[in-house]
Amino acid sequence: MSQQYGGPPPGPPPAAAPGGWGAGTGGPGAGAPGGWGPGPGRPVNRPAKSGRTQLIVIGAAVLAVILVAVGVVLLVTGGDDKSAAPQTPNAPGTMYTPPAGSKPDDSKGPNDVGVEVGKGIWFTPAKGWLLDWDKTKAGKNYILQQFNVRGLIDGYYWVRQTELYDAKGFAEHLVDLESTGMQDVKIGKGVECKPANEAIKACYALNYTAKVKTSKGTMIDFQGFVTAYSDKWDRVTATDAALETRVYDRRKDELARMNASLEKSF
Repeated sequence: MSQQYGGPPPGPPPAAAPGGWGAGTGGPGAGAPGGWGPGPGRPVNRPAKSGRTQLIVIGAAVLAVILVAVGVVLLVTGGDDKSAAPQTPNAPGTMYTPPAGSKPDDSKGPNDVGVEVGKGIWFTPAKGWLLDWDKTKAGKNYILQQFNVRGLIDGYYWVRQTELYDAKGFAEHLVDLESTGMQDVKIGKGVECKPANEAIKACYALNYTAKVKTSKGTMIDFQGFVTAYSDKWDRVTATDAALETRVYDRRKDELARMNASLEKSF
């Protein structure tokens, strides 16, 4: 098997929605220098003050110092013995994390239509797609049989789940699995997709093309894509879909509709 990475994505997964966040730079300006010192002058003869007057002046100065000190204390403490609890703001750009001890609700909802995959996820098979007769496969696999040719298929739509990978890791893992045994494999650049459903925490998609050998020894061209979705509890559901190239343009919208029904189910 030969693989080439970075080719143009042929399939219908949603486009990437890159984004980022960061703090701006800047800071307060430097303060202006200053100092204290006597100015120039000439001595002036003043009449002597009485002792009583000096005591009044000294007392007023002491009282002023006390009042200033009390004002500083009130300014610092806010006039309240209770200290305010420190608050830590949420960092911008972080993903939602469920509260500790919370559990997902996997009960059937209004958008859960068609076939139940597990963990509260459903999808609606397109018309003409049939459940795979191989019951040993994990997840749910639907196939598109060739017209008037028993035992041969034009495509498949396989949904699997895991908690061992994140969305990106599971998508890459499944593409590696599917391309085993294929020839001239070309894997497109992965994209971080952004479904409309806010219950989806992360999404990653990969496209690929390859040649597959039939039982008669002939080679047929295939196009496929894998899209992996993570919910807010880091449970990942991936759709692994492929079609013969000769029917891809005619049938790819069916794969997109099945993906859309699964996204609504989160």
